[in-house]
Amino acid sequence: MDNKLDIRKDIPGKEQRVFLEGRLDASWAGHLDDYLNGLVREGSHRLILNMSGVQYLSSAGIRILVSQYKKIKKIGGLFVLEALSNQVAEVLSMIGMINMLTEGIPDISPAEKAVCQFFEISKYRFDNEVISNDKMTVNCVGNPGLALISGFTANDNMKIKVAANRYGLGIGAIGEGFDDCKSRYGEFLTIGEALVYKPSDGSRIPDYAIKTGRLEPEINSLSSLLAEGNFSNRIAFEPMDSSLSISLSDLVKGLQQISEQKQFVFLVIAESGGLVGVSLSTPPVDGKKVFEFPGIRENVNFTTEPAYSRMLTVSLGFYSKDPVEPLKSFLRPVEPKSSSYIHTHTAVFPFQTLSKKETSAGKLVLQLLESSIVQDVLHLIHDTREIAGIGESTFKQGVVWIGKFN
Repeated sequence: MDNKLDIRKDIPGKEQRVFLEGRLDASWAGHLDDYLNGLVREGSHRLILNMSGVQYLSSAGIRILVSQYKKIKKIGGLFVLEALSNQVAEVLSMIGMINMLTEGIPDISPAEKAVCQFFEISKYRFDNEVISNDKMTVNCVGNPGLALISGFTANDNMKIKVAANRYGLGIGAIGEGFDDCKSRYGEFLTIGEALVYKPSDGSRIPDYAIKTGRLEPEINSLSSLLAEGNFSNRIAFEPMDSSLSISLSDLVKGLQQISEQKQFVFLVIAESGGLVGVSLSTPPVDGKKVFEFPGIRENVNFTTEPAYSRMLTVSLGFYSKDPVEPLKSFLRPVEPKSSSYIHTHTAVFPFQTLSKKETSAGKLVLQLLESSIVQDVLHLIHDTREIAGIGESTFKQGVVWIGKFN
């Protein structure tokens, strides 16, 4: 008998099946633990371990199986053993854990099957769940063109309160009004009862506020896109090969194909493959020449290479194919010469595994803000400069909520 453990995973689907063959003892328990942790980090939270080839199971192996079961169950996932070999079944029966570790996969009801679809796009699997037939309302607030000439004044300042079904992005600041905020207006996004923004006062430290009790945070906005209502689709995406990443442009193409919508709001919570974006370090007020050369080097922060790889991101975006005014002025082409337009802001957090039981995007963001520190806020761009261009943002895997609008 070889003193080793072979580990092989099947093609990923809604569940990830892993085949074990050999000895699961103290020499190999740590290796299996690291392997399973890697799968969870890649987004596989429903693991099925096929134990038909396991010839020996020691106490060290049992400890790892129980530990993984508890960790994955805590985040709302599934960890189950199947096809137990005689040796494994005997050991688990003797210690009274066979029932716990072999709990079956719940059957999907006919109603769930009817609204769930999966697609393969750009070597990625998209699992689409229709959650409502509602549509959102979208409002374009202010004149984004004033940013180019730093022409914003007190008359452009609009206070926007957070609300459970309200989502927005733009240029704004937390404060008492224009005079209080004019030294720090920067990129912001509001998601449900939370708002995050990055001051342009040189601190480079993002700030945030969440609704707590009677406290209703508000953002002073100079220009913004605001959506209100319920999401219609929830789409999980993951790579067919764990080494892959999907670009933002390919992601929105996939979302457009799945939703069959010409316009939609999208909210993505995903692991980053690398972000390409900008943020203001000088507020676009008082006629300051923020975007003129050479001052732009000091007034705007650019990612010099794809940044924040393997971190957790929350991205809010607006997509439109062949947009018309006033929406068009708030958007930019997804790719050069494309008829598809987009505007996306992203908040960056340290990576962590989120609960699969919580399906509300707003509540997940609140959990993130309560347990993590925001690292950055970026306006995502597609850097297509010849030679020097670094491309666009990419993502490893995650979940997207889509809101339709006319």
